[in-house]
Amino acid sequence: MKIKQIINNALIIASVFIVGNSLFFKIGNTNNNKISLLLNAIEKNYVDSIDMNSLIESSIEQTLKNLDPHSIYMNAKQVQSSMEMMQGSFEGIGIEFAIQKDTIVIVNIIPNGPSDNVGLIAGERIISIDGENVAGIGIKNEDVIKKLRGEKGTEVTITTHPKFKKNNKIVKIIRDKIPLNSLDAAYEIAPQIGYIKLNRFAETTHREFRNKLEFLLEKNKIKSLILDLRGNSGGYLDQAVKILNEFFNQNKLLVYTKGQFRPEYKYFSDKNGIYKNGDIYILIDEGSASASEIIAGAIQDHNRGLIIGSRSFGKGLVQEQISLNDGSLIRLTVSRYYTPSGRCIQKPYVEEDEEEYFYGKNKDVDSLRVFNTENGDLVYGGGGIEPDYKIEQNEKIPMAVMYLYSSNFFNDLVFDFVDYNRHNIKQKNYNEWKISNTVLHSMYTDIVTWVKLEFDSDSEIINQIKTNQENIYIRIQALIIRQVWGWEEMQMFLNEKDNIIISSLSLIKK
Repeated sequence: MKIKQIINNALIIASVFIVGNSLFFKIGNTNNNKISLLLNAIEKNYVDSIDMNSLIESSIEQTLKNLDPHSIYMNAKQVQSSMEMMQGSFEGIGIEFAIQKDTIVIVNIIPNGPSDNVGLIAGERIISIDGENVAGIGIKNEDVIKKLRGEKGTEVTITTHPKFKKNNKIVKIIRDKIPLNSLDAAYEIAPQIGYIKLNRFAETTHREFRNKLEFLLEKNKIKSLILDLRGNSGGYLDQAVKILNEFFNQNKLLVYTKGQFRPEYKYFSDKNGIYKNGDIYILIDEGSASASEIIAGAIQDHNRGLIIGSRSFGKGLVQEQISLNDGSLIRLTVSRYYTPSGRCIQKPYVEEDEEEYFYGKNKDVDSLRVFNTENGDLVYGGGGIEPDYKIEQNEKIPMAVMYLYSSNFFNDLVFDFVDYNRHNIKQKNYNEWKISNTVLHSMYTDIVTWVKLEFDSDSEIINQIKTNQENIYIRIQALIIRQVWGWEEMQMFLNEKDNIIISSLSLIKK
């Protein structure tokens, strides 16, 4: 333990470069020499065999952890997964799958993707991939992904068993680039009111956003826009700047950054925005961070629109990626960003309170750090963005209900209903389809029975389930809609029950 502590402390002042399996240090002072001598001593003399790469990686992780909560180290595998999410695409066959009863089931087909082009449909069971049996062998999600993903242009042969049919189907699929959308929904939520929800800020986010905004302007002639950034933890700063640019006339300061070794850099709007006059309403909550807060801060500081919801997370730190030769990387905090009025909304952090920092309730903003918006309204630094209209979310979900929602039982219950009724459900549009009260009550009865067995008839937990019966009904219907029609339709359904959406529409119509 002492050895690890010495390495952790020493690495704080070292410049690290990883090449292959070796670690090299930029020797410039006595402490750096100590690090090299220590690592050599461990490798050549330590009493037991030791994984030096693992030791070095854990040391780097601890070093960055000592700096701030957002400076992190990612190994090569983590980098690949993260890059796919942030690049907005991956290469594969274009399906959403689930493993049910030890069988790979196609849940959704990405429209116009490789699997759609060869006629695969939701509900089919995949029983072999490239001639290798994958049914009933305990296959895991990561194994399926590894077998189905691959370079664009390569071929994979899969055998499926369509439900309610006797014969298997063999298809050859040419892998292609599959989009990972950062836009969950975009539609006319009320006459001449557009709604767009973003789940992150990836490389493709602005393009997705602008395309949908153009569509809403041309088809629906929208005069107001609700931009839903709740739960959006951020991403690329440049994407936030590009989206903000759509809302402002030329030469408006949108955000600026600076750090000890980074000069101040200011981002201004140009003349190319397509929504410079319409009304804007930004929805935020405690899960809105970083790029989401950049957008909310600029809109608020320039009095360009209204911020609605609950106070945002409070992340005002900017990271740069430092790629290492083994495919890993470091995300290092190099500067802070500031809203146009000059406020940094980063909330305080201490290493010992990491759980409180990420998951605790955001504390009050710093009332001593006062700033003015363009119209002279008071806003405050630190602790996130305080909304103009504070509206709390629907009642918080109790832990027992969260446990239910994350259980295999609950997901299997919904999946089995869809699996046996998909064809009949699909005959209608999502907003025309209604699940019967008889079916809902039957499913709810099964849930209560399972909860009693799972928690040994704990009266408090059973009461939590019964108190949230209506929420459980909504969750069941939402998951059915997602499996049959998709994410956007599910979001549209949930919006009808969302008190923040309902309140926002009331504000717009006043």
